[in-house]
Amino acid sequence: MLEFIIQNWLGILIGLAVLSYLLYLSITKQWTKVREFAYEMMLLAERTFSDKDGKLKFNFVVTFVYQSLPPLRRAFIKEENIRRLIQALYDQAKDFLDDGRINNSMYNENSK
Repeated sequence: MLEFIIQNWLGILIGLAVLSYLLYLSITKQWTKVREFAYEMMLLAERTFSDKDGKLKFNFVVTFVYQSLPPLRRAFIKEENIRRLIQALYDQAKDFLDDGRINNSMYNENSK
């Protein structure tokens, strides 16, 4: 065990640093700030672009949110993760707007 630690000390140290940083983000509610900023950018995109430009709006929001992250965070977070987060937030907002509750009702209506 000690030999493994000695041989892989750098990887273990980096892993601990990443876990510590994620714990810090969770404790300080940094993800809430990212989520709120993403919603603001979604509203801006809705007001700025036409209804036909769905892909353009989505890419605008993803790019703007990702580029607004501090460089230290961007080192640990891939743009693809932001893309999935934005899509999930959009789906959740759309679900809430259809009946005032988050209950996957937009998916149930589409399947009828």
